[in-house]
Amino acid sequence: MTTAAQKIRAKRARRPIYLTCRKLVDPSTGEEMGCFVPSHPIDQRLAKERGYRVGHEYRAEIKQARVSWQHRLIHKIGTLMVENVEGWEQLNSHDAVKRLQLESGVCCDEAEIDARPVIAAVLAVVDTAVGRRTFKKLSRLLPVIETVPVKSAESLAYDDMEQDRFEQLFDGITEHIGKHYSHVMLDEVCGEFWEMAGRNRREAA
Repeated sequence: MTTAAQKIRAKRARRPIYLTCRKLVDPSTGEEMGCFVPSHPIDQRLAKERGYRVGHEYRAEIKQARVSWQHRLIHKIGTLMVENVEGWEQLNSHDAVKRLQLESGVCCDEAEIDARPVIAAVLAVVDTAVGRRTFKKLSRLLPVIETVPVKSAESLAYDDMEQDRFEQLFDGITEHIGKHYSHVMLDEVCGEFWEMAGRNRREAA
């Protein structure tokens, strides 16, 4: 098996199986019961590949699936930013959402990375382009910096971000836009934005 095929198999093994709760009749008793069944053909195939069998008992952790209309709505807000805020023209809707996520700091991870390779590269450029005097000054200051904080945005993918976390992200992004960008939007555009933000709260309630 090729490396690419191994990666595909590993990814499929981690993929959650989506289930729909339905009322069905137990053929052995005639009793109507609430049952979880695979939602789509891909979920049926995953269950078969993993060897699940009728009549066997399995342990499962059931979680609320992501709401697809909210995922589409947050990208509509990203498009609104791209089309109406100066400096955002070169982004697509997804990149705009990720930029808002990083700016607001909502649903982001922060890690310390080793700064020494970067500092060594900077000093090498300074030594070549500016001169030894500047190089000596910087070489006394920069080595003190050993690590730098780097912020990364969590993935919005359905299987990576839970529904409650996504709602936290949506609220954080819309609050960030309201504080920092709504004043530069035309009144009509601003009204459209607040309608989108309000729709999420109304329909999620």
